[in-house]
Amino acid sequence: MVNYLILIILHLLGDFYLQTSKVARCKKGKTGEKCGECKECKSGSWFNWKFLIIHSVLYMVPFGVLYFIIEWRYATVAIGVLLVTHILIDMGACYFQRKNKQTVVFVVDQALHIGILFFISRFFIFSNGIDDYYEILKIVFLCLTLIMPCSVMINKLISDIYPDSSEMSLFDIGSMIGIMERILTVIFACFENFPAIAIIITVKTWARTNDLKETDFRNKYLLGTLTSLVLALLIFIVYKSI
Repeated sequence: MVNYLILIILHLLGDFYLQTSKVARCKKGKTGEKCGECKECKSGSWFNWKFLIIHSVLYMVPFGVLYFIIEWRYATVAIGVLLVTHILIDMGACYFQRKNKQTVVFVVDQALHIGILFFISRFFIFSNGIDDYYEILKIVFLCLTLIMPCSVMINKLISDIYPDSSEMSLFDIGSMIGIMERILTVIFACFENFPAIAIIITVKTWARTNDLKETDFRNKYLLGTLTSLVLALLIFIVYKSI
């Protein structure tokens, strides 16, 4: 399991934390207001090779760690397989996002990546000393998952249901509140103090009392808050089970 956990952590770093919002947007080849004067993407194209390659190369950077924990030949093979499969999966994701809901494509995309990582983890033997850091790796996995992947998931879900909504970045106040909300939820869950999770919703609701009078905002607020809590609890369950 520790081998698989390391690969998942490296995947999270490369696919979320080393991918800027510009690269994530431009690799799809989708034109819009945010493009400004940029004319690199042609109308009707379903991906942009330049940004797809940039993302794929940056994605592989964290996997350089493999050279320190497995033999260099196996590390090279693993990185080569991951690079090719990542490009193919992302090409497919760019194409299907034009025809399907972003949330569905995102879930399938991540499931394919995770499946390939599991396959790779079964073929290579990692250094024995890695087992000593298993608990630390679990905490790193928990923290990485609660921040970027959840924020991206919630953004895509809201965009699917409310297409006119503006996409929030990681450092928008709404996203930051959501991140803190998930962290507090997991902390309360770790201490088995589940009733305290209600405090989070109470504080948020009190702070947005006036805004909640608007129907659209109220629906988005409930969707975002409940999705954030569900994701936090699901991640906590995964954390406890590994």
